[in-house]
This record gives sequence, structure tokens and C-alpha cells, in this order.
Amino acid sequence: MDAQRLLAVPNIERTDRADGSIVLRNRDALPDPLPDILDRFDFWVAEDGGATMVSDDDGANIASRRALDRRSDAAAARLNDLVPRAASTIAAIAGASVEHAVLKLACHKAGLVHAALSPALIGSEFGRNRLAGLLAIAKPALILADGPSNEIANALAPITNAPLHDMGALTAGNGAASFVRPQHAPGDAAALYFTSGSTGVPKGVTITRGMIASNQAAYCVHWPFLTCRPPVLLDWLPWHHVFGGLDNFYKMIWNGGEYHVDLPPDPTRVDAMAARLRAVRPTLHINVPFGIALLLDRLDTDAETRDAFFSRLELIMFAGAGMDSATWARLRRAVAAVPNPPTLVSGYGMTEAASTICLGLEAARETGEIGFPLPGHALRLKPIEDAEASWEIRVRGPNVAPHYVTDKGIAPLPLDSAGFLKTGDLAAAIHDTAPERGIAFDGRLAEDFKLATGTRVKTGALRHALLEACAPDLADVAIAGEGRNHLAAILFPRRESPAPDERAALTSRLEQALTRHNARFAGSSTAIRRAILAPDPPDRDAGEINDKGHLVQRRALANREPLVARLYADMPHDRIIVSQEEPL
Repeated sequence: MDAQRLLAVPNIERTDRADGSIVLRNRDALPDPLPDILDRFDFWVAEDGGATMVSDDDGANIASRRALDRRSDAAAARLNDLVPRAASTIAAIAGASVEHAVLKLACHKAGLVHAALSPALIGSEFGRNRLAGLLAIAKPALILADGPSNEIANALAPITNAPLHDMGALTAGNGAASFVRPQHAPGDAAALYFTSGSTGVPKGVTITRGMIASNQAAYCVHWPFLTCRPPVLLDWLPWHHVFGGLDNFYKMIWNGGEYHVDLPPDPTRVDAMAARLRAVRPTLHINVPFGIALLLDRLDTDAETRDAFFSRLELIMFAGAGMDSATWARLRRAVAAVPNPPTLVSGYGMTEAASTICLGLEAARETGEIGFPLPGHALRLKPIEDAEASWEIRVRGPNVAPHYVTDKGIAPLPLDSAGFLKTGDLAAAIHDTAPERGIAFDGRLAEDFKLATGTRVKTGALRHALLEACAPDLADVAIAGEGRNHLAAILFPRRESPAPDERAALTSRLEQALTRHNARFAGSSTAIRRAILAPDPPDRDAGEINDKGHLVQRRALANREPLVARLYADMPHDRIIVSQEEPL
């Protein structure tokens, strides 16, 4: 499908500042005044109340717009009885579901703050410790969970005094015919989301009603196809992260879409995932690279699912983490083989900006493209002193949150003197030095480090280069070398625990690939002197993989300190790949 039939024409203004920074502003305007999210929900309930709005449980549990309206009215009344004080926080330890959708809408109607927390945190010591920290920040008046199970109750008992209730029981039934909503204002808090903790301890971010409205209204200006017909989305993304629980959820409500939710991507559930895709036949697919890779694995061998998936698909958008070159090439081939191919775009966002900051306005040509700032927003690209051709991304606009929430109370966001939020993320121009024609993600300042010589290592860009050089053998790589004289790496193979003969062949291929990489990138900030194969994949329960599927570099290295020590131990040879069994 022609991208220009789906997407707005870029309307970006560039301003060069005396300090060397570049400001990119989207000249397209947002609607004034902005409707509230409940205004849009009410519109679609009145337009066609019997239409499906949310489904889960492989399609067995379906709720129409009218049913969601009645059930959320009843749930709002119950919440009012349990938590009479407006602006109180309601925590939900639950995944995506019809019942959770009812709760989110009920909180909006009652003027309560909804905070979704991952149920997976209950399952490990690392997760329970993190959950304790999140609850200390959220200070919920009430916690709702699926069940609730004894496991959840036992895990919560030592870390919170908030009462625990069964979410299913609270959101079931129709109850009263209507609920009288209190007055709402754009600046009212609507949700509390936590940053992923990729580069530090998670922080609470207050999401206001106005932020939700500006984000979704900007989408409709940026991507006008959303207003032509209600979209249909099958979403695998978790709701405790802004990508799924804020961006995708409200996009479906704002545009009257059909929102079908499923469990997060999992290699053990590919048959169920494929069956759901065939049943839903989405018009829009939004995902992180890990989910796209898993999808492609199935589409490569399943013509029926492939045909159903692409039958009415208009656009594929990916964001949240860098996509490796092998997955990117496979995705482009799959899209190009379709008679009426969907438009393939990327985006960029963060929790502090109600998810989305930039979206593609043309078909992506490379995996790192992040598009242009949303209508009503501006980017300030601030040069990095010792990182040539890179800028820090800074953002200003109505999507930006008012503050952080900590266990000690409200804390300010890191704003510069012009009021731009310092994201800590890096960008580079796609076309020479013309960022107004497009920019690409170029890593994170907090992941970058310096060698003992003072040379900066751009970890994000180097990670992509290594994965490309070693494709298709590596799933990820952790780069070590902070304060050292040279770089080393822990390699995570795509296949776990290969047989001895396969391991030898894999080691040989990787050594040759790294030799070629070093010949091409011979500098101290890019060449890998030594590498070692990790015996196990990154551990999500230990916090080594964040919600976006991105490797948390510092935590992965800290958890594998013996491997790092071996990489920097004195060795009697100059081989690149160091064996774990090799004597010192």
C-alpha cells in the first residue's frame, strides 16, 4: 500500500542555535481543545455500542463497547466505595485482559490513578525485590490481582499494607445503570507508569489525561489512516509498559478499534499465536523486535497464517529496542513478497513522554530510523562533546510528563534551560548532516562508557555492528571494557547449549566474523580483542532483559563477573574467542 495514502507529509522546521544544537519542530497543529479519552470512548459507544472493543483468552472472552461502558461504570462505583478519595492510586498486578480494560476505564471514570505492575515479578527474588520498590513509590490505596492467588498474597504481605482484592470479582457484572463521573481536567493524573530500568532503577512517571489525549490526537494527525476506518490490532505487548498499556490501548479506544490481546511472545505458544492471527486478521501490527522475529519464524513455514496476517494489514510499526540486521532483512523480504505490502515504519518514545515522541512518515529504509517529532512537539538535538556525529535527543511538548514520583515524593524531570527533557538517548542524521530529513537511534548515553584512555565507546552502535558481523549466530552481545585498555564481549548464541561439534563450528564462525569486524573497525572503541560464549541466555528474572526485550548491558555484565574476569586475564595466546574451560 502506498505510504502517502497512510501517512502525513513531513512538515518539519529546522532551527540552528548558537550553541550548536538543532531544533526540529513539527509545524502541524494538534486539535484545540483536545477531547478527553472518555469523550472518545463515549463517542464510539454511541456510534456502535455492540461492536467488539476488547477480547482475550484466544478470543473466547469478548467485550463490546457497550458492555465495557456498563461494567466500568459498575466497577467505578465499587472503587468509590472502597477508595473514596479521588486521585488515589489503584495498583493492578495483572496482564492484559478484558477485566483489566474494565478496571482502566473505571479508574478514568472515578478519577483514580491506575498503576499496572507485572505479575511476572512475583516469580523470582529479583522480581519481588523490584515489586517492593515499585509499591513503595506507588503507595496504592488498593491492589487488584487475578485471583488473587495465595502466591501473590504471600509475596505482598511483607512489602505492603495495601488491601488485596480480586480484579475479576470487582469488574464482573453490570451493576448500576450509570455512574456519575466527577469533573476531570487535562492536568489530572490518570496513570502511573514505571521506566524500564534499562539504565538504572525504575522511576515512577505520572501520566496525565492531557498527555494521553495529546499523544493519541497527534497519532491521528501523523497517521491519518487511523481515522479512515477503525483499526484492528492483535497486541502481544504487556500493559505494565507504556508501549502496550498506554500507547496501544488508548489508540484503540481513541479510534474505535478492535483490540485483541494475547500473552507476550513465547516460543512455546507459537501454535496458539498463529491461530489467533488467522482469526483476527489485523489491519495494524505494532511490536518490538523480539516479537517480530518470533512472528517471522512462524510465517516462514506457515502459508495459511502468513496469508491471513497480510490479508488486510496496512502498516507494521516496530519500536522499543534495536532490531538486528538479520531480522530486519527477513522482515523486509516478507513484506516485499506480499501483493499489497503494508507500509513498514519505526518510531521512538519513552515513558516520560506518554510513550511516543517520534513516528515514521515514510517507509523505513533501515532498522534504526525513528521518524519525526509528533505534531505539537519539538526535538532539540544537542551535540555530544566526545561523540562525533551524534546528538542527545531532547524533547518538549504536551506529551511530556509533569514530574517523577519517588518513594520520597515528587521529583523533577531532567529539563534543560529551554524546557526540553533530556532523554539520554542519542541520534544521528540519516542523510549527512540534515536531521530534518530523518534521524536514526544511535545508542544511550547511560550505556556508553570510556576506556582507560578516555575514548568513548558508543555501546548501542557497536552492538548493532557486532550483531550484523556475526549474523545469524548471535541473539545478543554484552560489551565490556569500562576503565580498561581494550574491549571484550560476552556473546549470547541464538541457539542455546549447542552440541560439542556445533559449538566448535560456531566458535570458528564467530572468530572469523569478529576478525573481519576488527579489520573494518580497527579503533580501540570498536575492535573486540577477546570474546567468550555465554553458557546461558540472558536471564529475564534477574533483570537482564527489560520489558522491551532489550539486553540490560550493565546488569548482564555484573551478573557474569567471572566471565568478564576471564576475558581480561593474561592468556598465553592471542585468540579472539576465549574458552570458558581454558586454563589460566
